[in-house]
Amino acid sequence: MATTLTTTRPELDVLLGRVNEATKLLQRSKTVPGEVTRLIDSFERTLGAATPLRLEADPYLTTTLWAAAFRAEKALRHDNDAQRRRDVRIALEQFRHALRGIVENQPYSDDTPVRDVLTRTAEVLATPQKTLADLLGISVRQLQRWLTHHGTAPAADDAARIRVVGQVVNQLRHSFTGPGVVAWFYREHPVLGRRPIELLDDPLSYPRLLDAASAARAQTA
Repeated sequence: MATTLTTTRPELDVLLGRVNEATKLLQRSKTVPGEVTRLIDSFERTLGAATPLRLEADPYLTTTLWAAAFRAEKALRHDNDAQRRRDVRIALEQFRHALRGIVENQPYSDDTPVRDVLTRTAEVLATPQKTLADLLGISVRQLQRWLTHHGTAPAADDAARIRVVGQVVNQLRHSFTGPGVVAWFYREHPVLGRRPIELLDDPLSYPRLLDAASAARAQTA
């Protein structure tokens, strides 16, 4: 199930750019530069813990993000310069990895046009159209119409299924190849007690499905 961050998408993109630059700067320095220290000190303010919730994000990634931010802040307190730099580098890399994952998940959010979600899912999965059509419970012809923007847009139920399939595929692509992701849908899951594809028929099961996909990613992170 998705959780929320308070920072907007453009702000996250800017933050990721700053973290990338800080990571490079830290690699070239024997100590923790002041610029990196100021960036870490700004994490809580930048992520906006006290402002209205505005951005859905994967709970595994948000948990990792906040934990890494805490570890980075704690690492700054080391008296030993070498230990401070080492621990800050580790925490900052964990923060960068989680933040990058959150940014990558943005194309599957509810305010993204469903046709764009479908197109991106097809590109990431990189399997025959019939394979994706079967996951979505539609015909290849219908899939082709949606991908080429012909005819009406997907109905609400179809749109919800497209989004959840896209989100699951986006999670699992970090652990499996395209065919491996497809196979995941068709194997009985030890926690779900069913094949994941069977849960696609029930929107109420989507949070459980996403949790299972997130867990699979966490195991290989």
